[in-house]
Amino acid sequence: MMEWLKAVIVPLATMSSLAQAQEVLKVYNWVDYIDPAVVADFERESGAKVEYRQFATSGEMLASLEGGERFDVIVPTSDSVLVKLLQEKRLQPVRTEALSNYASVDPDLQVKLSAIQQAHRYVVPYMWGTVGLFVNTELVAPLYGGEPPNSWSLLFEPQQAQRLSACGLSLLNAEEEVFSIWFAYKGRSLGTSGPRRIAAEAPQIRNAGVGIGPPEFSAYTEQMRTGKVCAGMAWSGLVNAANNDGKLRYSIPVEGGLLFIDSLAIPANAPNPELAHRFINFMLAPENAVRNARAIDFTPSLDLSREEYRRLLPKLSVPSQEELRRLHFLEPITDKQKVAIGEGWQQYIAKP
Repeated sequence: MMEWLKAVIVPLATMSSLAQAQEVLKVYNWVDYIDPAVVADFERESGAKVEYRQFATSGEMLASLEGGERFDVIVPTSDSVLVKLLQEKRLQPVRTEALSNYASVDPDLQVKLSAIQQAHRYVVPYMWGTVGLFVNTELVAPLYGGEPPNSWSLLFEPQQAQRLSACGLSLLNAEEEVFSIWFAYKGRSLGTSGPRRIAAEAPQIRNAGVGIGPPEFSAYTEQMRTGKVCAGMAWSGLVNAANNDGKLRYSIPVEGGLLFIDSLAIPANAPNPELAHRFINFMLAPENAVRNARAIDFTPSLDLSREEYRRLLPKLSVPSQEELRRLHFLEPITDKQKVAIGEGWQQYIAKP
């Protein structure tokens, strides 16, 4: 009897020890911003368990970190939160020599990131995109009386907005992005505008007949797809997802638009940085980058100037060189500027 018990207990104890020894990777990413099958494949290949969490805003991610939560991989975007993380030394350098798939990354993205506190040393590009203008040409042309201009004036000038209000106009539900684009439209910079200037500009941004898009990506995509809104401000990936029938024209207006790069980063206090490097390398593998891009409709960090990568995403639309020259990152802002933006947004823009 005792020998039989030993034969059962010993294997069970061994299995329990193996289960306890399983590595855990804690990932914190944007909502709906990955192909779940890629995560599952990493678990199978690495033998590790991925604890996957999602956030909806950069502020939410920062609050989690400041609240003491620890993650192995986070996905900051190229905004003031990334600047803050770098200034406060909350990220550790990425050992690119440990990433066999790093050569697949578009070097131009790293050059752009280097302008943000030398961010290219601490983050690796994951996805990127733009904030630009979408127009449902089928709905807009009859109301406008022809082809509308490639200009934010469709939303920001009262007379033009009035012409199109019947078919639905929309600003992005993202206050800093809206203010940044407004100031660029006016030939100025949000980053160099003081709180008083921001407060003075806020009442002019939203015109009658211009709505605010829903915060949920899927809901805004559905509004564009079904023609509930005929023109507005949007992230490029949402337009890609909504444009199944090709009726949406997406462009970077002549006054400029926003560029963002969402990157993979390892917090300075990451519990398992070695496994984090393995996960980042797995995400950079061209086949996985393509799977994620197809799942979320944004542009992967692959060097698309290389034909072998471009062939993997033949339908992907990327900005022209001329449009790229009209793009800028969301500017870093001070706490006082942020307060002025928030107050202006609530008082004049987000109101029903």
